[in-house]
Amino acid sequence: MKCNIVFRIYEDSHVLTLERKEVRPGRNGTFAFSEGDCEGSLEWKEGKTGLEGKLSCRFREDCSGPVSIGLEWTEENWEKENYVFAPAAVYNGNRFDSRPLPYPPFYLPEREKGLNAPPVITDIPHLSAEADQSRIQLLSGDMSVPAFGYYNGRKKEGFLLFGKHREAGSYTGFAIREDLEKKICSFTFQTPGVREENVYFFGEKEDGSGFFPDSGRASEDQGRRFEAGEEAGLDFQVHVFAAETLTDYFRYFNSRRFCRETGSREHVVPFSEGFRAVREKYLRDNFLEEGTFGEGYFAVGTDRHVIQQCWQAGWVGGGISNLPFLFLGEEEGFSRGLSTFRFILDHLQNENGWFYGVYADGICYGDAFELDGPGSMLLVRKDADLLYFLLKELQILEGKGLLRPGDREQIAAQADAFVRLYARYGQIGQFIDMDTEEIRIGNTAGPGIAVGALALAWEVFGKKEYLDTALGLGKYYAVNYVEKGILNGGPGEICQAPDSEAAFGMLEGFIQLYEATGEEEWLSCARAACEIALTWVVSYDFSFPEESAAAAGKVHTLGTVFANAQNKHSAPGICTLSGNSLLKLYRFTGDAGYLEWLTCISHSLLQFVSLPDRPVHTLAGTDLPEGYMNERVQTSDWEGKETVGGFLDGSNWPEVTCLLTYVEIPGIYIDFSCGLVRCFDHIRCRVLEAGKTEISLELFNPTAYTAVVTVLTDDITQKGLVKHNYFPVMQKIRLEPRERREFRFDNRRGFPGRSQSY
Repeated sequence: MKCNIVFRIYEDSHVLTLERKEVRPGRNGTFAFSEGDCEGSLEWKEGKTGLEGKLSCRFREDCSGPVSIGLEWTEENWEKENYVFAPAAVYNGNRFDSRPLPYPPFYLPEREKGLNAPPVITDIPHLSAEADQSRIQLLSGDMSVPAFGYYNGRKKEGFLLFGKHREAGSYTGFAIREDLEKKICSFTFQTPGVREENVYFFGEKEDGSGFFPDSGRASEDQGRRFEAGEEAGLDFQVHVFAAETLTDYFRYFNSRRFCRETGSREHVVPFSEGFRAVREKYLRDNFLEEGTFGEGYFAVGTDRHVIQQCWQAGWVGGGISNLPFLFLGEEEGFSRGLSTFRFILDHLQNENGWFYGVYADGICYGDAFELDGPGSMLLVRKDADLLYFLLKELQILEGKGLLRPGDREQIAAQADAFVRLYARYGQIGQFIDMDTEEIRIGNTAGPGIAVGALALAWEVFGKKEYLDTALGLGKYYAVNYVEKGILNGGPGEICQAPDSEAAFGMLEGFIQLYEATGEEEWLSCARAACEIALTWVVSYDFSFPEESAAAAGKVHTLGTVFANAQNKHSAPGICTLSGNSLLKLYRFTGDAGYLEWLTCISHSLLQFVSLPDRPVHTLAGTDLPEGYMNERVQTSDWEGKETVGGFLDGSNWPEVTCLLTYVEIPGIYIDFSCGLVRCFDHIRCRVLEAGKTEISLELFNPTAYTAVVTVLTDDITQKGLVKHNYFPVMQKIRLEPRERREFRFDNRRGFPGRSQSY
């Protein structure tokens, strides 16, 4: 690749002058630019994991106008087939059929073309599928890691550049410019980041034509007018490496992503305190009573005037949020969790076995955003989520003797519907007509969790067709999506854009299929899906504007999870999973790296629960009520520069993730097979003594809240020891604020290990 130092002079966001100075990677050198009498150097050294570079320059005079300085890498034998990547922002260049659709976007192909129509995205940053020249311009906050690169599948070679998200007091920029006619593509890392002429904006169009995802908004970015004596620089690391497959490329990225920046964690809110606040909020604000005898359900939101906040299957919490309540011994929470389970079966299933995606006030709506009456369109991912969680809930209730005649049959009927759909099409699509069971929009990996749901259905019901469908569907997703690095279409309002929900759902599906079959093929698929899923997780702490709520709250972004390539915000946790698939990956592989990622994700989540002494202040000037959580962790200015570091008003799905985290992620995990101890909760844990049969720990609660810490003891050589619904067997240890105690755990009386305080 050819490497240049690039110097730009701007008028607003328009380039007036561009100078290039060619440099040779690995060879130190100096350079000079006339503007501002700028002189500098580029120094290189071989680092442990790549070629490290340090670009430094000093201005001897005031600049006459705003400027930027950067490093440009250009591939001169460019191939359109190269996979262009920027974590949490660009997957295969986002090279899809892009259409200027208003939000919420929904594009329905002609009926006969729905199955095989090319994936559609809105007007988000993307390389063109048709034009010879196109570009993507990002700021560092648009990505989970300040990095970008590409994979050449023909040469089996990867390129990655890692930088810092701020340099010289400004957010850095990452630009990709492709010219297929000249067969070149350049990757530019610059400070300050300047998106030239246009930026991506999500909101009302300036001409008043509506609310759109829009890459054509006029850019307000500017360079910096450096003064005499000021300095600028770029600290980066470059990797050119062999990668046999795209999975190897992602694996390499994830293993090096902390090379320039990382984040930290603080103990602020124990899992149990967040759970308490959200549980009380759900009992207070989310339960809707309907029916002759007052039976009701947990709504997914709190605004009764918004249809989608009453009920949505799966996805944002419908039929998922009640699972944690079924673990509770207290009567009100359990009874309402049970009521939700029964309400779903009694009111929301159609004659084909599918459950409606949207419900409010006695009307079942479709998922095509037409809310003027009943509808039959279904986002398949919703029912895939729902089947998976209904099966977990069935297992709990069956163990308590609380299943009614017909309950099992209704859930089996939903599994049967998936079997029929797959048998008809060889896939299950993204959207279907529930009445005709036609795939109206295909070609996405959004409902990948269905692989796991059907595998679990086979375990529960013993029907071979469920396993056969899970296996066939698993192979379909592995070959057409995971191997190609495109996991997309999970949310119902992003068309078929890449997203984190499809990625983590795919991981959940494959890990459950492996758990059910023990076939190594599916463990490999789970690991490959995990490498893609992890690219959506933020691995550093973003520096928020000083005046923002996130800065005031000392928010750490390490472990937050970006939503998708359209909705460019990070979020507290995975939508809507606890991430315990990462725990299972450790159990099945012995790779403790998965536990580190689980620590990042689960620990970060609790920062965002609004509590009386830790209120979440919103952009509306209000504080979220106790137990509320909002999905926005804004490192990107996709909704306007003023929103960076701000939180929106309202209740969102991270509350469901918080509930699941307490019942599915142990506060402390002990693996006696190797003496491993991992603390996920906001508790300090010190190993005092570790043996094959006993482990002694000192636990300290540094927070201002009482902590009820769950402890899961394990032996990963016994694969079947930890499956679903293990909350009841986890030990609960109570620690008062600032309390320090010692505990001994042993495995001689079977699992879970017994504890003794002393």
